[in-house]
Amino acid sequence: MSVAKLKITPTKIIPILLFIFLIVLRFWKSAEWFSFNFDEEYQALLAWSQVKDFHPIWIGVSASNFGFYLGPAFTYLNALLFWIGNGDLSVLAYFSSFFGIITTISLYFVASRIFSKKVGLISAILYGFSALLIYFDHRFWNPTPIAFVTIWLLYSLYRAEKDTRWFILSTIIMASGLHLHLSLMVYWPLVIFLVLKNIKKISLSIWMISIFSYLAVVSPLIVFDINHNFDDLLGPIRYVLSPKTSGSVFGLDQLIYHLNNVWFSISRALYLKPYTNIQEEHGLGAHGDMTRPVFLISLFVVLIFVWFFRKAIKERKFQILAWMIVSILLFYLLYPSIGCEYYLLGFFIMTTIVLGLFLEKVSWKLLTPLFAIYIAINSVTIFTTTQSQYGLTTRRNLINQIMPLIGNSPFSLETVGKDPRPYHPYGGWRYLFQTYGNHPSSSSADEYFGWIYPDEFTSEKLLYRVVISEVISYSDMNTPIATVSSGVFTSYIFKLNQ
Repeated sequence: MSVAKLKITPTKIIPILLFIFLIVLRFWKSAEWFSFNFDEEYQALLAWSQVKDFHPIWIGVSASNFGFYLGPAFTYLNALLFWIGNGDLSVLAYFSSFFGIITTISLYFVASRIFSKKVGLISAILYGFSALLIYFDHRFWNPTPIAFVTIWLLYSLYRAEKDTRWFILSTIIMASGLHLHLSLMVYWPLVIFLVLKNIKKISLSIWMISIFSYLAVVSPLIVFDINHNFDDLLGPIRYVLSPKTSGSVFGLDQLIYHLNNVWFSISRALYLKPYTNIQEEHGLGAHGDMTRPVFLISLFVVLIFVWFFRKAIKERKFQILAWMIVSILLFYLLYPSIGCEYYLLGFFIMTTIVLGLFLEKVSWKLLTPLFAIYIAINSVTIFTTTQSQYGLTTRRNLINQIMPLIGNSPFSLETVGKDPRPYHPYGGWRYLFQTYGNHPSSSSADEYFGWIYPDEFTSEKLLYRVVISEVISYSDMNTPIATVSSGVFTSYIFKLNQ
């Protein structure tokens, strides 16, 4: 082999170094910062019940207020990870960071195959180093795979235009959406349109495999509905017929709110302020000190979208991407309740492709310093993150201080904070105690999740009352026998009268 062939050039070494740094950034303090809240606890308790006593389940977590339950696939994945890690949440933290890297690689592959390697690399850099999206990958709940599923649906639909066998993958992906998040269902009109457009090219075998695959993936939901008078299937229909009963009615206020959120989010996906954290940026519980949008960033991205949609009208290769973006935006804007930012995870990953297409003609001499600045700014945000005070390690340390004080005695668990609701803003603690300490005999979580662990209730007389306060001080007519703190959390331990 000649020396020339072994020569290492900047064009070869820089992408390798970038990828190594991306791995470091995305795994940085994965377990320490892991954000475990009410929604994550709901999923975790369902998954742990499978580890304790495996049995077929037909549904997973509920989907918003539509009266619909998702399929159990994500619960099974969570249970598998818990089985590997013996219930330790660290395994979810590391898997989520790893999955974010897999999604970034998938984005590079898909954008490179559909458009060009340069578009793929630009998109992967923008997505992979985004502080906001790294924050999302420090959580683990059913929306986690949305971006991954979206990018592979995009790829399958593009490939299906030339080879209809790819509709089989499209069908499987759409079926999997019923196990993950209902926002993925908004792509059905586009999928159906493309199927009808290519219907003459679809063979009987492709139809049969697609139908069988779809039914196989959604079979748990079918079994559940057959045994429950189609209650799950009829849930969204009841919602549409009587939306006021769920407290969700579309109006101008929601439309304006969601328009503002899109404007905010397209800036936040590219820039978050330093010294912030996941709880604030995701508005978890009583938190909500989010990074405000940078006007010029939002305006710049909106103008790029104008350019893109004008190109999409004339150029077919942009049209599937354009219609997928329109689909998710229409869903979000017209959503008849408060739409959270994570509903836009599919939009974010497609936005990076649009930006990649716009920047494709810009020379690397100009792009290199721009990306260096982008990576540096987002890295500063990550390295100055103040999430540790709320994260998994901090919570586990608090439990480690509490347990020697109460031993194996029966105790109740309560949570308090700035938000007056008893548990929803402070969720996670019940599962944390059962994993790193001992399960409480009663807790604030029981009202919401007690049906998952009925075997863990006990008639034993409570000997201790444990109150966990977030940020604020807690006072009671009784005096605690001990007070311990970790991060923003303080625990007050009361001895109950015998």
